[in-house]
Amino acid sequence: MTRIAADARAFIAAARTHLRQQRRYPTYFLGLLFWPVLLPSAWVLMGRAYSGNDPGALAAFAARAGSENVTVFVFVGYAMYMWLSSLLWGPGTILRQEQVRGTLEAVFLTPASRIVPLFAPGVTVLIPMSLSFLVMGGALWLFFGIVPPVAAILRAAVIVVLGVPALYAIGSLFSAAVLRFGEIGPIVQLVRGVFVLACGITFPVAMLPIWAQVGAWILPPTYIVDDIRRVLLRGAGLGELWPNLLTVVLIAAVTAMLAVLVFRYLEASARRSGMLGRF
Repeated sequence: MTRIAADARAFIAAARTHLRQQRRYPTYFLGLLFWPVLLPSAWVLMGRAYSGNDPGALAAFAARAGSENVTVFVFVGYAMYMWLSSLLWGPGTILRQEQVRGTLEAVFLTPASRIVPLFAPGVTVLIPMSLSFLVMGGALWLFFGIVPPVAAILRAAVIVVLGVPALYAIGSLFSAAVLRFGEIGPIVQLVRGVFVLACGITFPVAMLPIWAQVGAWILPPTYIVDDIRRVLLRGAGLGELWPNLLTVVLIAAVTAMLAVLVFRYLEASARRSGMLGRF
C-alpha cells in the first residue's frame, strides 16, 4: 500500500470515528432542530417590532443591505453563524478533546500523516451543517411564507460548496493552536464574536467604520454571506460573483497551508515541552 493510500485510509477511519461519536449522542442533534429557527426568528421579529414595518425604515435598510427582505437577510447571516459555530467548536477543538481524553499522544504515535488528525475531523461538520440549512429553509417557508426560486437555491448551494474549504481551513488552524495553548475555548469565543461583528452576519457591512469594512473583506465569511444574499435576494448569477468566489478559494488555499505550517511548528514545540500530555 502506497503512503498516499495509507493516509487516505487513515483519513476515512478518523472521520468515521468522529461520526460514530456523534451518533452515540443523538441529543446533540436536537439543538440543530430549534436553534436554527429560534435565533434568526427572534431577530426578524425584533426588527419588525422596532421598525413597525415603516416604509422609511425599510428603505433605509435596503439602501445599506441591497434589499428590503429583512427575513432572508437575517436567516442567511445566522446560517453562517451556525456554520462557524459548528466549525470552531467541532474541528476547531477536536485535538483539545483528544487531549482531555488522554488519547492525543497515541494519535501522534501513529505513522499516519499529521494532515489526518488536522483535517479529518472537519468531515463531521458536514452533517450538522446540512441539517441546519434544511431546518432554516423549512422555517422560512412555514413561518414566514418565503420560498426562494429553485435556481437561486442551487446557486447558493454552489457558493456554500466553494466556501467549505475556506471555513474548513479556519477550523483546522484553530485546532492546531491546542498544541500551544491547551484550552482554546475563550479564543474560539473571541474569534466567533469577531466574525459575527465584522462579516455582516447580523447587519450590513456598510454599517461598519471604513477601517473595519477593509478588515471584513479579508475574511472568507464576508464573501460567502454576501454572495448568498446576492443570489437569493437580487437574483445574481454565478458569473457576476466569480471575483468573490475566486478570492474565497485563494484564501482557503493560503489558510490551509498556514494551518499545516503552524501545526508542524507547534507539534515540534509540543514534543519538546511535553505539551501533548498536558491538560
